[in-house]
Amino acid sequence: NLMPCVLPVISLKIFGFVQQAGQSRARIFRSGLAFIAGIFVWFLGLALVLVIIKSAGGQPVWAAQFTNPYFVLFMSAVVLVFALNLFGVFEINLPQWLSRRAVAAEGSMHGDAGSFFQGVFATVLATPCTAPFLGTALGFAFTQSATVILLMFGAIALGMSAPYFFLSAQPAWLKFLPKPGPWMVRVKQLMGFLLIATLLFLLSVLGAQRGVAALIWTCAFLLVLSVACWMKGAFITPVASALTRSLVLVLMLVLVIGSGIYFIGDKFQSAAAVANPAASGNGWEKFTPERLASEIQQGHSVFIDFTAEWCITCKFNESTVLETAAVRTAFSERQIVKLKADWTNGDPAITKLLKQFGRPGVPLYVLYPGGTAQPYVFPELLTKNIVLEKLETINRTIVSQ
Repeated sequence: NLMPCVLPVISLKIFGFVQQAGQSRARIFRSGLAFIAGIFVWFLGLALVLVIIKSAGGQPVWAAQFTNPYFVLFMSAVVLVFALNLFGVFEINLPQWLSRRAVAAEGSMHGDAGSFFQGVFATVLATPCTAPFLGTALGFAFTQSATVILLMFGAIALGMSAPYFFLSAQPAWLKFLPKPGPWMVRVKQLMGFLLIATLLFLLSVLGAQRGVAALIWTCAFLLVLSVACWMKGAFITPVASALTRSLVLVLMLVLVIGSGIYFIGDKFQSAAAVANPAASGNGWEKFTPERLASEIQQGHSVFIDFTAEWCITCKFNESTVLETAAVRTAFSERQIVKLKADWTNGDPAITKLLKQFGRPGVPLYVLYPGGTAQPYVFPELLTKNIVLEKLETINRTIVSQ
C-alpha cells in the first residue's frame, strides 16, 4: 500500500471512505469488500495467466505488461479519464436502466461496482513496483507449483487488502476523519492532480519506448479523448433530450474511434521503437550476453544494472546510490566494467538472465567479481554502504592476486 505506483489510486478509496461517513455500517462494509474483491480478482487472475504460461513452457515475468507500449498507452487513457472525473469535467455513471436497479437495491450496486473497479485499477498500477520485498517473494513463487503460485498471489492480495478490510469493518474509526463538506470538492480536485502526475510518469515511459513522435501522437489522442469526456459532462445530462444525448454520444464515439485509428493505429504504430542506448553516460555501457562473456573471459569485474524506464525503484537506486560521486569513484578506481541491461521494451536475453537469478523482473543488481568467483546479487533496495562494502572486497581480491 506504500508503493509509489499505487498511492495516487489508493487516495481515491480513502476519499470514498470519507464520502461514506455517516452511512450505514453494512453499506460501508460492502463497499470495502467490493474494493477488496477487485484486488483479489486482479492478483488471482494474473496468477492464473502466469500458471498457464508456465504450463505451456513460457517464462512468466512480473510487470511484463509495462514493456508493451500499447498497454502503457491504454493505462494513460484510463488515468486521464479518472482525473477528468475528479476535476468535475464529467461524472462516471452507470446506464439509467442499471441505475434504476441499483436504486431498487438501496443504491448499493453502483457504489459496490465502483469500489470493485477501484480495487482492480489500484492493483494494475501497482504491478511495476516490486521492490523492496515483493520481488524476492515473486522470484520464489515463479519456481513453484501452480498451487503455490496461487497461494503467493493470494497472500499478496490479502496484504494489500487488510487495511481496507479493518477500516470498513470498523466504520466507527471513520469518525477520526473530517466530516463531509464543501472541502471535499477541493480534496477531490487535488487527487485529480495526483493522477495527472501518474499520467506524466506513464507518458515518460512511452517516450522512452517509442520516441518523441509517438509521444506527440499519444497526446493528440488523449486531447480528443478529453474533449469527448467534456462533451459527456456538458451535453449528456438528465435534463437533455433523448435526441441530444444520442447525437452527442454518436459524435463522441466518432471522435474517439476516429482519433484512435488515425493517431494510434496509423501514426503511433508507425513510430519505431526506441532502441536501448549503447551507452548511458557516466561510464555505463549497453549490456549484451556477448559483452558479458567477453569481459568475464578476460578476468574483468563486471557490474550489471538491470533497469527499466517505468521502474521507479530502479530510478531511486540510480539517483541515490549508483550515480553518487562516492560509488562512481569506487567503480572507477577498481576498474569495474559497468553494464546497463535496459528492460524498458522487453528483451529476451535480459529476461532469460533475470530468470537465471530467480527474479521475475527489475530491479536486479549483479556483480561478477572476476575469475572463478561466483556472481553476487545485491538486494533490490540499495544503499551506498552496501555497494561500497562489496566493492572493497573486490579491491582486496585484486591486490591479493
